[in-house]
Amino acid sequence: METTFKRVHTGKDWLISGITIAAGIGLYFLNTGLGIFVGICGILMLLFYKSGYLANGTGPVLKKKAMDVPRSCRQSIVDFLDGQDVEPQIDDRAIGGVIRIETYYNKAAGIAYTQLFDFSNYNYQPATDVVKLVGPRADKLISKLK
Repeated sequence: METTFKRVHTGKDWLISGITIAAGIGLYFLNTGLGIFVGICGILMLLFYKSGYLANGTGPVLKKKAMDVPRSCRQSIVDFLDGQDVEPQIDDRAIGGVIRIETYYNKAAGIAYTQLFDFSNYNYQPATDVVKLVGPRADKLISKLK
């Protein structure tokens, strides 16, 4: 089954949008045009600003982390995602060709969904399927993300 991710609001999103709307209301009494502009920005944020993700529409709210890492780290990441007992090497400061690792995770729930991409022809091509990691394996990968 293919894993799809749906964007959702988090509590932080609601709070930021609410503060922006309240600031717009407050500014309306000082400067009408500026208050209306900030209020409209807050309403647009309420509609479009979603920083959380749900895997297949259910489960805990996930965060997304995408990193470009050197190609020298590829084999250890692929082996880790295949279920082997290896330490994934994720070092974004090393020199070399680029691969991309995208991870959707929830540290409190101990769950992570990870996919690896190769960069070729000025485009990222999927190198692995989305892999679900749970428990200590997810914690090990999450701790490597910066």
